[in-house]
This record gives sequence, structure tokens and C-alpha cells, in this order.
Amino acid sequence: MNPYVNYPTPPYDALMPHDAQLWVTIIFGVSATVFWLYALYLWAKEKDITPILIMCGGALCVFAEPIVDVMGSCWFPVVGQWTWIETFGRKVPVMIGFAYMVYYGGITLITVRQFEQGRSVGQVWCWYLIAVAIEAALEPIPIQLGLWVYYGNQPFQVFDFPLWWPPVNAVGAFAAALLIYKLKPMLKGFSLLLLVPLVPSGDLLGNAATAWPIWNAIHTSQGYLVTSIAGVLTLVLCAVAVQVIARLVAKDSQLASTTSSPLTTRSSGAS
Repeated sequence: MNPYVNYPTPPYDALMPHDAQLWVTIIFGVSATVFWLYALYLWAKEKDITPILIMCGGALCVFAEPIVDVMGSCWFPVVGQWTWIETFGRKVPVMIGFAYMVYYGGITLITVRQFEQGRSVGQVWCWYLIAVAIEAALEPIPIQLGLWVYYGNQPFQVFDFPLWWPPVNAVGAFAAALLIYKLKPMLKGFSLLLLVPLVPSGDLLGNAATAWPIWNAIHTSQGYLVTSIAGVLTLVLCAVAVQVIARLVAKDSQLASTTSSPLTTRSSGAS
């Protein structure tokens, strides 16, 4: 008897809908282009290549997708898929490559700039909740179109979308922004290129630090009670992570003031 028969398995025979794939790829591609143009604008205006490097890091983040898909039980139909990358035995479509540029490129870029401009703890939380709401509002649409699916005993599902994912993904973007915000002042010249891998590193850091309870739970055969408890713990860890990040960067935080230095002060010419 196979001991793994009760464990969640992807719907391997699912078909990628052609028309939906086409339109969502176009929409994500146009959205990614907007953020690339915004990054180019900032580079030209401020003579700072950081926005471009963050967008490059966001594009590189797509290599984190197969990892979190395996751990979090997400599947992109492979039959008829326009594949961007393939690792861990998972094929990731082109539209997700663009989506990563938008979320882990664009959202991380905006978050870094907010940290640099100075935000209160409450404002950091507000922006985090907005980032969560953006994903929570938009992702059910492609799910209902059949472009990807979450399988297994996923808790907190609305329109087949497990609502623990957006808080975790947003922590990943915020973790990447924190790494860039704190380390950028120490980097000069070619060493600034180190900002690129900080984005996928932050993405995976945020995911692993907060989602490990739910990752473990959904890969058992214990049912929704166990996965729901694990989901609550994951959400608690997300809240802790955001509070720590907020206190490390917020202008009204004593912790931020005691850990800052002249190196972390952005030039007054930046907006």
C-alpha cells in the first residue's frame, strides 16, 4: 500500500485555457511594463539605479515560485501552458513571470521608497494591508478562469483562493524591501548589484518564516481542522513579522532611531 495516497497531489491532467492565458498574459505584461517605465523614470530623475535593480530582482523572484508552489500546494496546468521557467518539476507560465515583476518588483520598489521617505508604524501597516488586499481582490479571477489551482486541505478559501497566501506574499515583499533599505547605504558602485538577489532572498525569507506551519499541515492527511489551526498560526507570524519590520523602519519607532546611522539617510533630493 502506498503510504502517500492520502497526501495532496496536483491535478496533473488539468488544461490551461488558451484565451484566458492570452488575455491575462497581456494584462500582466502591460502592468509589468508600466512598472519598468516607472523604474526608468526614477533612474533618469534621481540618478539612482536602485529602482531598476529592484525590478530585476522582482523578475528573478519567479524562481521562488516553484518552491512555494510545492510547499503551498499550488498548480499551474501544464497542458497548453506557455512556460517561462521549470524547476522542482513545476512549470511556471509566462504570465506569472510578468506577475512577479509587478508584485515583487513594483510593490517592493514602492515599499522601499516609503521606508526611505519615512512612515509611521501605522502607515507601514496600512500599506501592508493594501498590498494584501490587492492580491486578495485580484487572484480569484484567474483562479476562476482555470489558470491555476490550489489543492489539498487549504483553509480559509474564498472562490477557491486560500486567503492565507496574500499575507504571506506581502511579508515576502516587505522582507525584501527591509533588506534593501538597510543594506543599500553600505553598497557602492558595482556592489549595488547585490540588491538584485536580495529581492528573491527576501521573498523566500518572508514565505519560510511565516508559512512553515501551513506548509507542514497541508502536506498531511489530518484534514481542515489541523490546516485551519496552522493557518491561524501563519497569520499570527505574518502580523509579528510586519510589526517587527515596521518598528525597524518607522520614523516614530524608537527601535528604528536606535538602529539607524548617517549611512541610512537618503539624500534630500530624492522624493
